[in-house]
Amino acid sequence: MKQKQLLKNICILLLLILICLTGCGRISDGDYAASVSLKGGSGRAYIESPCDVTVKNGQVSAHIVWSSSHYDYMIVDGKTYYPINTEGNSEFEIPAELGKDMYIQADTTAMSEPHLIDYTIRLDIDDGNSKKSVTDFAKEAEKIEENASLDAPHFEGLDYISTDKNEYAKCFAIHRYADGFACLSVNDGRRYLLVPEGENAPEDIDSKTIVLQRPIDNIYLAASAAMCNFDSISAVENISLSGIEKDNWYIESAKAGMESGEITYGGKYSAPDYEMMVEKNINLAVESTMILHTPKVQEKIEQLGIPVLIDRSSYEDSPLGRCEWVKVYGLLTEKEDKAESSFNEQRRLAESFDKAEMTGKKVAFFSLNSNHQIVTRKENDYLAKMIELAGGIYLTVDEGSVETSSSQLTISTEAFYDYAAEADIIIYNTAIEDAPASLEKLMEMDVTFKKLPAIYEGKVWCTDKSLYQYANEAGKIIYDLHEIVSNESENTDFFYKLK
Repeated sequence: MKQKQLLKNICILLLLILICLTGCGRISDGDYAASVSLKGGSGRAYIESPCDVTVKNGQVSAHIVWSSSHYDYMIVDGKTYYPINTEGNSEFEIPAELGKDMYIQADTTAMSEPHLIDYTIRLDIDDGNSKKSVTDFAKEAEKIEENASLDAPHFEGLDYISTDKNEYAKCFAIHRYADGFACLSVNDGRRYLLVPEGENAPEDIDSKTIVLQRPIDNIYLAASAAMCNFDSISAVENISLSGIEKDNWYIESAKAGMESGEITYGGKYSAPDYEMMVEKNINLAVESTMILHTPKVQEKIEQLGIPVLIDRSSYEDSPLGRCEWVKVYGLLTEKEDKAESSFNEQRRLAESFDKAEMTGKKVAFFSLNSNHQIVTRKENDYLAKMIELAGGIYLTVDEGSVETSSSQLTISTEAFYDYAAEADIIIYNTAIEDAPASLEKLMEMDVTFKKLPAIYEGKVWCTDKSLYQYANEAGKIIYDLHEIVSNESENTDFFYKLK
């Protein structure tokens, strides 16, 4: 009897081991979407759910997006991690464990002084067999197609006339139809049919086409990078709600609009004030691609009868392509002449200098964070491309040695010195960290800085903090960079020399 019971117990034990080996083994490598739960702090902060999770060689990393822009670092298993973005809510790439509580700390600067707060976070994959990222789920929900055709669609009853020619932009096309109708096609598969005031949209429009009834004069602008386009065509008055607060604007017309009450803070893109959107009769929500990480928010906005336009200007290969998106906002606000003029001026500035004037000077770009690490950008970054267009040669670390999907890189001062020693010019990025008060203060920040020829010789410039809110002035920024690289101009609109 005892032998039978022992044999039974052994069989049960072997079965349990088999279950663990087959069902509870490590998750396969790939990209997943994980639900996020967060405990701790005041309870007001949250992390967007679901979040992107990547598994590589059995190691799990999570892309964390906080509900605030004030988190300046996180501590996970005793190691400090810094934000991977410079605009919007704080984003981090951190190591993670699935299906269990993780104890982390996050530092917030939202209060009168920084506070390091304890949190418990748990990540769970809803469908362990589904290797899909958050963006993949959003694409399915919204029927988004990457690199979709920009050809002019056919609308029953509308006579097609022509398609506008873009100079640099590749992510959108504007098609013209009779009687003042127009269609904006975007390379994510979305189409926006603009219907003149007093006219009706054709019947039997397909599900990919979003109808925008003119006038479009009560906009919720969550895509903060697009504000500069409204500013350049004197159309800020068409915006009623802003996705960022007054103190975060450097664009004077946006700040003035919020001070006067003409523009109201309507909540960030991931948590808009729905009641206010209805109260203000919002007739268009302009979102960045970050909305794809919160598809439920987009769904709720559309359920309120508010069309959503997703700005994809950041996907343009060329800085002037991003700049050309001003034509989209000229179309929406019926200020196309101003949009055309604005873009042509930026193109003129970017092309105003002789290619023979290009010196080929080497340029390094960086800031120093509070953990004494160098924060720089990849060679495909927006500013890096403008440095190249201005006649400089952009220097950066060997990107093969750094694993990150972000355009931002965090490296050691030693790694920075290895390539920045070749730089003729160094630019300090004030978008993340405040600039040192002087050249002497910069050299005191790290012993290696004194050894860098460009710093020692005083060839250091700083960006203006407003630079990243002025994508519409790409031509002017390129021109300023050319003035620095070729003529070492001490003061330009977007840069100044550190002394």
